[in-house]
Amino acid sequence: MKIASHLLLPSLLLGSPAALAAQTPSPPPVQAAASKPIDVSFRGTLRDALKQIAEEGGLNVVATGELDTAVEVHLRGITAEQALRTIARTYSLRLLQDGSIYTLRPMNSAEKQAAEEDTGESPPDSAPVPVAPLAPPAPPVAAAPPVPPEPLIEEQTPPEVHRRIRDEMRKAQRRTKGEHDVVARGQSIEIKKGESVDNAVVYGGNMVVRGHVDEDAVVFGGNLDVFGTVDGDVHAFGGNVTLHPGANVGGDASAIGGSVIQNDGAHVEGGTESLEGKSIGSMVLGEVKDSLEKEFTNSRNEKNAQKDEDEDAHEDSRGAFPGFILKFAALFGLGFLGQLLFPTRMKELSAEIKAQPVNSGLTGLLGTVALIPISVILAITLVGIPVLVLLWLVVPLAAALGLAAVASEIGMRLPVLRGRKTQAAVLALGLLVLLGLGSIPVLGWVVMGAAYLVAFGAVIRTRFGSRSRGMPEPFTPHSTNSY
Repeated sequence: MKIASHLLLPSLLLGSPAALAAQTPSPPPVQAAASKPIDVSFRGTLRDALKQIAEEGGLNVVATGELDTAVEVHLRGITAEQALRTIARTYSLRLLQDGSIYTLRPMNSAEKQAAEEDTGESPPDSAPVPVAPLAPPAPPVAAAPPVPPEPLIEEQTPPEVHRRIRDEMRKAQRRTKGEHDVVARGQSIEIKKGESVDNAVVYGGNMVVRGHVDEDAVVFGGNLDVFGTVDGDVHAFGGNVTLHPGANVGGDASAIGGSVIQNDGAHVEGGTESLEGKSIGSMVLGEVKDSLEKEFTNSRNEKNAQKDEDEDAHEDSRGAFPGFILKFAALFGLGFLGQLLFPTRMKELSAEIKAQPVNSGLTGLLGTVALIPISVILAITLVGIPVLVLLWLVVPLAAALGLAAVASEIGMRLPVLRGRKTQAAVLALGLLVLLGLGSIPVLGWVVMGAAYLVAFGAVIRTRFGSRSRGMPEPFTPHSTNSY
């Protein structure tokens, strides 16, 4: 049977779409994976949490930006897409959908503000981009179990953890000031059974508590094992807290950068807290290192300062004896020359000091005060300048001779070398006593000041030993009667 040629071409054109449709396989249902219920129980960084949700739900997820926030996520019986949206809403992430690909990144400040001002169910930034379906609707899937209203997500951002670690280190340093506190740096310690301490702190090591801690036990950069009793809190930063059977903690137990492991038979009256993450452990180790370096630097500076003070004191002690000898030699030389050249005047000075010490001291005080206005008056006149120079050369010399007279009076009263005292010996003994008292702190200033005032006052009162003792009576020869 023959087919007309004019009917063959239209028949082929009408039959080709049906044949192509029968031979082309239908695309897989891409939306079915996002509707699949999943269970997620995770503790770690935000990036790892997104990765686990993507693997459990079979989604294509691209995560960019800073996603190292420490989180703890517990989700049951929800879809992977809903899990992503919950994470994005909780941690201020921008969620974009391009077909079967989900992209997440941290929001900027403008996007966060827009999300807060939006009154819808979810921020507009996290709404998916409408996409035309790539395949026919998937067959109906069994209804998912009811979703809890708020998934449990606990978080502490790195700045908060960093601040908490520093605060705890400051508290530990303030607490460990007592006599019965135990502090270890760069090594491990053990509170033995039967031993009792107030506080126990370890920097860069482990701690084992088998005895009794009255207050807190804290470890920075290590593990804490408790077999005995801690009346306060137990904390481990950058390690684990293990509460063994029979352990008793009166406060809280926390592990920042680790886990709190509470075995059967261990009792904690307060709460427990665990916050894991490698970044937290590194942060703790960095803080411990900085704290130990700062403490070592302060200790070294204190030792150096103490060493400098000791050296200065040693230098002062070495320089005090030559100064003493120099003063003794100067005063002894002036006093001895005065006794040789002006014996009468020196005796007059000694007699005045012996008879009127108080009046001499008051006169010396008035004379010293009067030197100030006299010096000012002489300094403002051209003729008075040479007189001023001469005055300040004569006054110290006269005061030194007066001190020699004071030293001679002191030497005469000393109960040594009785019957064998010479003028030189008397002067030397008096100067040794006077200068010896003058080298005593505080008291020396008082002694030398009083001696100076008495000496200077005696010089003024006697006009350097030239005071007249009155007019001598006239000499009249006896007359004889002549007969």
